[in-house]
Amino acid sequence: MDNCNLTAETCSIIHCDLDAFYASVEQRENPSLQGKPVVVGGDPRSRGVVATCSYEARRYGVKSAMPLAQAQRLCPHAVFLPVARQRYQEASRQVFAIMADYTPMMEILSIDEAFLDVASSLSLFGTPEGIGRTIKKRVEKELNLKISVGISYNKFLAKLASQLDKPDGFRVIKADEALALLRPLPVQHLWGVGEKTGRELDRLGLYHIGDIQDLPEGWLADKIGSAGKLFWELARGIDPRPVTPGRQRKSLGREVTFAADTADINYLKDLLNRFAAELCGKLRQNGLDTSTVTVKIKYNNFAAISRSRTISPGNSDMLIGETATDILQDAYHGYPPLRLIGLSLGRLTPAPALEQGSLFANDSAGPDDNEIDRVMDGIRQRFGSEVIGRANTLTWKKHRPPNL
Repeated sequence: MDNCNLTAETCSIIHCDLDAFYASVEQRENPSLQGKPVVVGGDPRSRGVVATCSYEARRYGVKSAMPLAQAQRLCPHAVFLPVARQRYQEASRQVFAIMADYTPMMEILSIDEAFLDVASSLSLFGTPEGIGRTIKKRVEKELNLKISVGISYNKFLAKLASQLDKPDGFRVIKADEALALLRPLPVQHLWGVGEKTGRELDRLGLYHIGDIQDLPEGWLADKIGSAGKLFWELARGIDPRPVTPGRQRKSLGREVTFAADTADINYLKDLLNRFAAELCGKLRQNGLDTSTVTVKIKYNNFAAISRSRTISPGNSDMLIGETATDILQDAYHGYPPLRLIGLSLGRLTPAPALEQGSLFANDSAGPDDNEIDRVMDGIRQRFGSEVIGRANTLTWKKHRPPNL
């Protein structure tokens, strides 16, 4: 069926996206920040980057992933704040709880956005537009946060709808208006078109979505590969992907930009072990294993490399830490100094069920790493994350950077 012939009644996909989420939470918690440019990311004298910023700061050109020092140059009177992850996670949980009141078909994309499919909820709660407006009003009234809502007959157009009227937006894109609405928009509005792909489309003379709409099917795929088919379909309002509740994460990562460049290989290894313990704890908490370990380093000249290694599926602190430090040993030889290091775990799969063991079992072989990890997880959950750890993180704790 041609999506462009669908009726308005099938517009049951809702995309909800909190506006400048971290900054908005900070402004809510501290009313004196209302109306002021707020940048969340840390001290502008550090070498971190902007996590997010308020719309007042965006008017000066500040944007996410920009170096904090550059943000301060653009907006010297901005208020710079550290990232308060627990505060944002709690606010996110409250927002998603409101959404879940209207449908179990919720696909969480990140801490501040989600898709909802309300097709099966209409008899209880009315029209998709009514559900979207109710969610929007409840988030503002109960949580004092602004959220943009987009509604359409597929995920691409619902997300586009929420973006077009930000901040505090609300828009419905119906099937009979989708092609005309898409036609004048720059190709960068298509899902998956970033800076590099945008340059490639520009080289082909494709500047607006309408330029792609006018192409014969298959032409763009012949030029740029399988992505060309996707862009041609999106340009014509076609996106068959369903809303998938409980969508499993594909990867998990942690990285840090140092306050000062470092070439201390022992410190870098200790830091990777610390990241491994933190990430593996999250894997065990969610019943997941990883089979790909990736270490990312960025030199002080801003050149960056990533190196990966495939392992047997697991979530042991020791296994992941040793793999990560082996990768670092092979990839980095102490020069030039590093400004950033990161660890990410990919190819996440459900972990097999484990029988409960005992750390103090009468076993000549002693407890294995997984048993020790689980015991330490329980201790941390009860008494705090810093009360226990392996010896291979002690140097990290002694020389902890100020932005960690």
